[in-house]
Amino acid sequence: MILRIPLAWYNTFQNKKRTLAAIGGIAFSLLLIFMQLGFLATARITSTLIYDFFDYDLIMTSATYESIETTGRFDKTRLVQAKVVEGVKEIAALNYARMWWRIPDSNLHIRSCMVMGYDLNPNFVPDKAARENLPALLQKDTVMLDILSHPDYGDKQIGSKRGAIDDIPVMISALYKLGISFLGDGSVITNLETYRTLARSDPQEATFGLIKVDTGADVEKVRQDLQATLPDDVLIFERKKFIAAEQNYFINVKPIGIMFQAGAFVAFVVGAVILFQVLSTEISNKLREFATLKAVGFSNYYIYKVGATQALLFAVMSYIPALPLGYFVSFLVQKASRLPMYLPWELAVLVFFLAILMSVISGILALQKVRKADPADLF
Repeated sequence: MILRIPLAWYNTFQNKKRTLAAIGGIAFSLLLIFMQLGFLATARITSTLIYDFFDYDLIMTSATYESIETTGRFDKTRLVQAKVVEGVKEIAALNYARMWWRIPDSNLHIRSCMVMGYDLNPNFVPDKAARENLPALLQKDTVMLDILSHPDYGDKQIGSKRGAIDDIPVMISALYKLGISFLGDGSVITNLETYRTLARSDPQEATFGLIKVDTGADVEKVRQDLQATLPDDVLIFERKKFIAAEQNYFINVKPIGIMFQAGAFVAFVVGAVILFQVLSTEISNKLREFATLKAVGFSNYYIYKVGATQALLFAVMSYIPALPLGYFVSFLVQKASRLPMYLPWELAVLVFFLAILMSVISGILALQKVRKADPADLF
């Protein structure tokens, strides 16, 4: 009958106020982990919004390319040379630069803007609305504005000229959807001529070359042939590998990704310390009781199991409120910052695993005190 008594449950809820306070502290640390990893997921996904917007199999960059913030440029002649390589179906030129958007004669703040100069080839634009709006960019000094850009961009209305990029007035001729990111508060697409005016760039240079291969062709073989044929001032990447490398660079090299990872680690340590303190206090207060259990014949394994179960109970009960709170706070952050917050189900599983790991580490450390529960001390 004694073995059927849920001793760990009774120990956990013997002092309800202290238990609720402990759950609150651990839940808050789990909430911080949710938010830090949520920001990390958002940074990972939004770092390649531009690359994800277009449809291509291979991408050509300058040999000096490091990330979207340091792209480098190459001679457009390379795009012409690439067309003769077997397996290449078509190529589109894409230029990119980060500039500044403001509304002339307005008190609104200047906002960063991701500007894409595109040759308007519709075959590389999978989004139907954006593809159909490409002809609206044929006129010089016109832009297709991201309707999800920051509110400080002003009225997002077609035909409006209440916008300037680096102090050069532009006309909003069409709208599309992309989203803001840590790289910019909004974005526009222009034709190549307008881009050259805005960026004051050399018309013979390009930032990217988007490449589609023939149906049934081996993408990797075409990539190798292109790399072997073209001069060494350009690099050729497969789409998936290129996007994965860009996300890895943004998360593991750039300071913003490192900060979010460090924040998640600190939150985990704080939660583990809180849980350790709670378990350590519980065990210290009940050392005589544990010694009594040893005296009547219970093994160390049983006592360890009681402590481990308590640690698991604290972790699970803390995770239950942290999960909905994480989604609620992310919703508030999204409303306030206009930044899309990504909390995929994989993240919820990861945080639950971290909560269990937290309980395991804290439990192992706290249960060391059980060894002091010597039955001889009772007499």
